[in-house]
Amino acid sequence: MAMLIKRRSNLKPTIIMGKTLPFWFIRDTAKLIQCSKDDFDKAITEGKSVKYIGYADKKAERIAEKLEESRMSLLSKPDLPTKFRAVLTCPKNVVEVQVIRVDDEQFWEKESRRPKYQI
Repeated sequence: MAMLIKRRSNLKPTIIMGKTLPFWFIRDTAKLIQCSKDDFDKAITEGKSVKYIGYADKKAERIAEKLEESRMSLLSKPDLPTKFRAVLTCPKNVVEVQVIRVDDEQFWEKESRRPKYQI
């Protein structure tokens, strides 16, 4: 979404790019079909392959693509446990990607107070 600002008649108009809104897609073989958030969530619960565009950076987007590939390969297994299948078909779990850097002091300080990841 862009906003056009015209300051004076002798200057060129300035274009200011706004924040990109998220986009939701359902994969149909090699094509991506844009859809609404509700259709996107429904496709996830049905076990279809999806793509979300709206991550903070390209690194998170690449990680999400790899996670989607592994999610689809796991869902293709008929002997997958029911509880694990439920986790893989929950829309919140599919779209939420958190990139954790090893040297991120703020993350590790927060993690030490309320451990989310345990061995």
